[in-house]
Amino acid sequence: MQAINFTLPESYNALQARNTVCTIRYGDITERYKEGQVINITFGDTYTKKTKVYTAYIDKVLVKPIRLLTGQELNGENDKLNTNDEFLAWYRSAFKKPMNRSDVVTVIYFSEIIG
Repeated sequence: MQAINFTLPESYNALQARNTVCTIRYGDITERYKEGQVINITFGDTYTKKTKVYTAYIDKVLVKPIRLLTGQELNGENDKLNTNDEFLAWYRSAFKKPMNRSDVVTVIYFSEIIG
């Protein structure tokens, strides 16, 4: 089963509290994640053991430039983000990756499967 992995400590806390409804990933990764797919939501650093947080259903997958991200999408990734500029600053700091407002991202909405 495929997984969406989170690596930041604040992401783990939000996942545990069930506050995360989507993730924003760099580039077009629609070949990897499809609507209706069942996945594991995991947490852990690259090349280390991962903790399974829960199993989820992918509700929606969107591809768009960063400048078109909505407040709902930003808050779904991190509830402290309200603007695209805040997202860019947060992403650059967290992932040490240069980005600009025209770069394409994939927004993956997911829901926990209970039972």
